[in-house]
Amino acid sequence: MALVIWYKQGHDTPIYTYDKREGATSHWSHPATLSTRAAFRADSEPAVLLLTRLRAEDEGQYRCRVDFIRSPTKNTRLNLTILIPPERLLILDERGEQLAGVMLGPFDEGAEVNLTCVAVGGRPAARVSWWKSHALLANSEARASVFLTLRRADYDSEITCQAVTDASLSPVSKTLTIKVNLRPLWVRLLGGKRPLVAGRRAELACQAVGARPPPNISWWKGGTKLTSVKGNISPDGNITSSTLSFIPSIEDSGRVISCRAVQPGLSYPVREDGFQLEIQHLPVVKLELGANLDASKVVEESDVYLDCMVRANPWHTHVHFTHNGATVRGGGGVVVANQSLVLQRVSRRAAGAYVCVARNALGEGYSAPLVLDVKYRPRCKSEQAVTIRAGRGETVEIVCDLDANPKGPITYQWWFNNTTHSKIELNTSIAQEHGRLGRYLYTVNTSGDYGAVQCTGTNSVGQQSDSCLFLILPAEKPSPVNNCAISNITEDSLLVTCEAGHDGGLEQDFSLEVFDITTGTLLRNMSSEEPKFAVWGLFGDIAASVRAHNSKGCSEPVTVSVSLLKHPQQETVTLPVRVELSTVLATVLFTVAGIAAVIVVFALVFCWKHCHRNNDKNKNKLKKDEILNTPLKDSKECESIDSLDKNPDIIPIENKISDNCSTKSSTTDYSSRPLLSKTDPDTYDINYERENLNQACRQYIQGSSSIQWMHPLDFRVHQYDSNMPNVGPNSFRPSNLGPTPNVGDCRAADKFYINWLKYKNSLPLNTNGLLPMEQCMPPELYPSSVYGTINRRSIISRQKPELEPCESHSLTEYHRASPPVRVNADSSVYFNKNLLRGTATGSGTQLNTSLPILKTDKGITTHTVSSECR
Repeated sequence: MALVIWYKQGHDTPIYTYDKREGATSHWSHPATLSTRAAFRADSEPAVLLLTRLRAEDEGQYRCRVDFIRSPTKNTRLNLTILIPPERLLILDERGEQLAGVMLGPFDEGAEVNLTCVAVGGRPAARVSWWKSHALLANSEARASVFLTLRRADYDSEITCQAVTDASLSPVSKTLTIKVNLRPLWVRLLGGKRPLVAGRRAELACQAVGARPPPNISWWKGGTKLTSVKGNISPDGNITSSTLSFIPSIEDSGRVISCRAVQPGLSYPVREDGFQLEIQHLPVVKLELGANLDASKVVEESDVYLDCMVRANPWHTHVHFTHNGATVRGGGGVVVANQSLVLQRVSRRAAGAYVCVARNALGEGYSAPLVLDVKYRPRCKSEQAVTIRAGRGETVEIVCDLDANPKGPITYQWWFNNTTHSKIELNTSIAQEHGRLGRYLYTVNTSGDYGAVQCTGTNSVGQQSDSCLFLILPAEKPSPVNNCAISNITEDSLLVTCEAGHDGGLEQDFSLEVFDITTGTLLRNMSSEEPKFAVWGLFGDIAASVRAHNSKGCSEPVTVSVSLLKHPQQETVTLPVRVELSTVLATVLFTVAGIAAVIVVFALVFCWKHCHRNNDKNKNKLKKDEILNTPLKDSKECESIDSLDKNPDIIPIENKISDNCSTKSSTTDYSSRPLLSKTDPDTYDINYERENLNQACRQYIQGSSSIQWMHPLDFRVHQYDSNMPNVGPNSFRPSNLGPTPNVGDCRAADKFYINWLKYKNSLPLNTNGLLPMEQCMPPELYPSSVYGTINRRSIISRQKPELEPCESHSLTEYHRASPPVRVNADSSVYFNKNLLRGTATGSGTQLNTSLPILKTDKGITTHTVSSECR
């Protein structure tokens, strides 16, 4: 392909060329026809001529000529059709006038509308149609007409005219909005008919619904337009509201109040809603005098009728009357009947303001005050006679003060009488000339002018019935004061007090003159309405003179004298101390007193409990001591040997002696000694006075190789053998052995034995093999040789382990005093447990409690005891 040439029908010259003959490619377009809007694309299959921004004149037949280098030339013809949409749409009304804008109307509801749509331009001719809510109304070529009857539903609806030349092109359209004037669906007063209260602000609301455009709502009361209105339109414009605020009055009752909805410029009728007002109010009360009564001619002693007229909604339930603010009640010439008040034979006290009060459900209504003016004859304001004091030649003014209605004009008459003259009328011409009605100048010339002056008055109602009385009495100087006394005397002050005398019929006052008695100098001059004077700044001896004064002169002076204190005397005066207790101080004192009282009570209770506890302890202790210290008394001096066999704590021995043991001494009955108390034996004082030693019994312990060891707890005293050699009354008695306590008539010579008994008594006992107390033979039964060398038969108890021998001690080591031997209820004798301790403190003597323990070949220990009874 060497050359391509494009031709258009109607043109003699090419409109576009494409040349490759020179080896270079060149493009050319006709400047007037295509200019830069054409471009040839040889590389596409097939090659094409591209036209942009097509115009209507581009339509026509095009011929394409292609020249080849070696092939013959080819020509191709093409027809180009240009589709042109309509330029615009015209909307015409029934009169053929073009409608401007997109709003159609407004039209009244029910109006008929004829619209025509014309498509201007376009190739080929456009197809024109009318659409409403996707519904086809009309369709024709180039122009289309539609006929509409507008209804409420057409308000703000849209109608569209559409024109299209080819389906491949977007249609040209124009949409119109139909505006319809809508009459209100209804106009209503919200809340309906209801009663209103007079004088109380009320609000009424009215609504017009469905009106387009929004109507104007106006309020009317009867034929009067109300202006206190507030309007409101809903956001969608469908509801128009109006609120009326007003204060109804009683006169509005029965009137019609209404709201009217008017759409300006429209021919629609006015819509209106309203109701007849029912006004509730307090009773409206009116009080009037009864018929044929003239308010200006109501006189005393006449009858008066008052009528009360009431208008109320709701109807009144109670009516009553008030007189000067006080409720009028029937009785005493006052009759309250229905809505009328009758006053029979009224007096001047009945004058005043009357009000009728009516009550209904809303409250009370009051009438305007009706002032009842009762006319009456003059009367004296003072019912008592007036006393006037005057001296001879003195002229006094007498005022006749009358109470009358009407107050003027009043004619006055004056009379005088006394004991010598009857009633004499006085001349009043001078008073009338000077316009001093009701006042009379009376002159006392002689004593006969003293008497009674009377005054009467007359007004339009009548003459005064009871005259006013004035007593003209002589006037004189006051009498002297009485009972003057001086008190509260100090070095420079005093108080003078007197009693007033007769005032002479006139008002009096008092004066005080104070003189120095020595020099006669006037020190003070004072006056007072009362005869009481307090004077300061004085000194020395003074005299006080008191006088009474009135308009007629002064009385005789009354003088008293006194001497003031020379100098202040220093005296010790016991003044009462006034203690004022404030609330806080009183509270603190009462609190402290209460705390102290509580503490005292607690202390007393504590002391009582403590003392009670100690008493209980002492009682318990005494009880125990009484039990433990019960004397050992028996009718028999010695028990039988058979009774000893019944004691499980006693081991019988081979030789039982049935002889009685002496239990009595010359001075003391030891058979009645108390049992050993539970007091700790350590607390015993081993130094005490010995009993009488008439019959002493001493015991000694001798050890021998044949004596077998015996535990101290198992030790009992065995009966002596009557054939014991070397035992006599004085065969063995150390010279340094002191007296020992007695056990019965036997006085223990051996302190070891006594301590052993105390020890035995204070510890848990194993009484096997012990010898009862009654088997201790009295010394008389022993032969004289028995008190020599003691050979005791050995007592075999139980086998004991071998122990180291302990040193035998002399009995002199145990001659110190020890507590008395105690006897238990079973008549067994026991040692004190101090015997087993190392030492015992008392007199300072060391006590060795170890017993002589000797070994024998047989392993049995014995104790040898020697006793002496006298």
